[in-house]
Amino acid sequence: MTKPIPSARQPLAGLEVVELSNMITCSLAAQTMAAQGANVIKVEPPVGGDQMRPLGTQKSGVSGFFHNCNRGKQSLAIDLKSDAGVEAVKKLAANADILLHNYRPGVMDRIGLSSAVLRKINPQLIYVAVSGFGTQGPMADFPAFDHVIQGMAGFTDLQAPDDNRFDFIRTFICDKVTAYTVAQAATAALLARATTGEGQHIDISMLHACIAFMWPDGMMHRTLKDDDRFTMSPGSEYFQTINYSDGAVAVAPLRDNHWEALLPMLGYPELLGTAPYNSVPARMTNMREVTQVLKNPRLDIGVEAAMKVLVAADVPCAPCVQRDHLESSEQIAAIGALETYVTRAMGKLTVPTPPVQFEGAPASQAEPSPLLGQHSRSILAELGWNNDAIDEMISSGAVAETPLP
Repeated sequence: MTKPIPSARQPLAGLEVVELSNMITCSLAAQTMAAQGANVIKVEPPVGGDQMRPLGTQKSGVSGFFHNCNRGKQSLAIDLKSDAGVEAVKKLAANADILLHNYRPGVMDRIGLSSAVLRKINPQLIYVAVSGFGTQGPMADFPAFDHVIQGMAGFTDLQAPDDNRFDFIRTFICDKVTAYTVAQAATAALLARATTGEGQHIDISMLHACIAFMWPDGMMHRTLKDDDRFTMSPGSEYFQTINYSDGAVAVAPLRDNHWEALLPMLGYPELLGTAPYNSVPARMTNMREVTQVLKNPRLDIGVEAAMKVLVAADVPCAPCVQRDHLESSEQIAAIGALETYVTRAMGKLTVPTPPVQFEGAPASQAEPSPLLGQHSRSILAELGWNNDAIDEMISSGAVAETPLP
């Protein structure tokens, strides 16, 4: 079969990606590559598969959570502790461009699928190993999920309210930040390979990726170290919504003229021209005091009236939209951020469209996510196993196969 050819809108067409992973980091990274044209084979345990499969609202044994990270892939459900599992991954790696996994450090080495082994088979392979805490240090072997990385990377402190109790950002932000870091690194390595002709090994830890993500603004107050620095509040103290009885408005009033419109709207006209509201340096060094007027508006004018005032003054603003109302947002619809389609196994679905519009053209990823082992037989047949051998592996439990309903 002729491989697809890369194009402006499908820049990764023709690339083969092998994903051995659990949960979000590598799954979302590989789905991002699939949206850009790559062929992705997801290798899962034959019993249960990826732990995302049953988590949350589901149909036909596949959750919306799993679907949102695995659209457009094939699933090979095979036991990597079996000889057949190791052999299958070696055969897949022999023809792959990228292999990514998020097993703990040392696991792939122990089962015979290390970077050195697979890159000896295929020197052009880009092998991406994702860990939680990195490959060195006292926590290298610790299990890592988003929650624990949020704690270690400073996110739970970033979310701390005034009573200094740690709190989570209530989304898997560390998993997703790492996923996009993985996707960027893998495609950068493809560019390097185009020059060198060789693949490479890449290590990425969730902890490192998330510290780098948080640092630019979250640690702006700890970046400069000389004693003569002029200290200002960290960017995290600038985040505050204006809450009204009918909803809330998100604002980012950065300039002096923004506050000239904002203070009267909030019911504080007497503060116009007074410190610390009258200049950027004054506000940025006293953000805890400044945000009190945002937290406690004297006038409850409502979201619609507030938006009119803010828009007229060109203050960056938007109404706060409840998650259950995102699908009815006029602006979200205008940019085509969501698409609804039907799949055979899961029925009607609504998911985000790919956010990158190559050539400025809207993109779609209206693809099914695979059932556990849905493609096991076809993948193994392509790798050289005959039907009798595949049947035997299924009977022994080394391979799982789930046909479409």
